[in-house]
Amino acid sequence: MKHVDLTFRFLLGTVFILFGCSKFYAFMPTPPMTPAAANFIAAIVTTGYLWQVVGMIEILGGILVLIDKTSTTGLVLLSPIILNIILYLGFLQYSVGPAPFIMILFLISSSLFLAWQRRQYWIQLFPFIS
Repeated sequence: MKHVDLTFRFLLGTVFILFGCSKFYAFMPTPPMTPAAANFIAAIVTTGYLWQVVGMIEILGGILVLIDKTSTTGLVLLSPIILNIILYLGFLQYSVGPAPFIMILFLISSSLFLAWQRRQYWIQLFPFIS
């Protein structure tokens, strides 16, 4: 299980570091978007700060997930962003093709696996689930 844990941490951390960096330097191609999704992203970008704040949180969370001792903190930091990405892809990008659903599956499976592997820390954070 340690190898699976390390693989999920590496993949999730790398994805968030790369996507976080792409919010500052557009080095990745823009995926196809529905008009509603394009309007949503344009609204976030035109605020002038929110896109960069999300990028910084993604980079920091990705780095924290890569480090074993701080991976739980990274998951806590990234959980609202992961939820937003899942909802964005599920509701606004559903007609683009299979890519959004593959990303949703990856985010849910890796996040839940890593959270389950660290459940002793979550019980301390949420004592009512013990």
